[in-house]
Amino acid sequence: MSYYVGITLLFFTALIEVSVLPLFRVYGLQPNLTLVLLIAWLIIRGEEEAYVLIPIGGVLLGLVESAPMGTAIIALAPVAVLQEIRGSKLGQGGVAMAIAFAAVMSVVYNFTYLFVFTLTGESGNWLVATTDVILPVTLLNIVVLVPLYFVFSVVNPRYRRSLYA
Repeated sequence: MSYYVGITLLFFTALIEVSVLPLFRVYGLQPNLTLVLLIAWLIIRGEEEAYVLIPIGGVLLGLVESAPMGTAIIALAPVAVLQEIRGSKLGQGGVAMAIAFAAVMSVVYNFTYLFVFTLTGESGNWLVATTDVILPVTLLNIVVLVPLYFVFSVVNPRYRRSLYA
């Protein structure tokens, strides 16, 4: 059941990220909703579900955005790799660990896009991109992650069961 919910959420966040969020940019920047959703899902629901949803989210993003096909999958792959390095204790760190993980993954995600655009000859200055785009987008991702983390925590069956124990 949760895979159906996850795939549906990924589909709509990919569409919203490409079609609606450009209308509501903050200083020309917008959060990476699909990345934030996958990070929250990974931390709250666990890696078994997230490992299935990460490639699906990458394919959905690749289908709707203007980046070269496969860029989103390559950019989302480090989410799974870093989780595997960290181990299964990521969800035990609470919201502080979620914020730290989101910050690291936002930087890695955006640098991956910058690297792919550099390979295709479409990028500019990396220092300017870091200071003007990557770091502010990382802050936006954290701002979006915090309420999403708490919503996912409340909806999570393990959390609800712990309230009755």
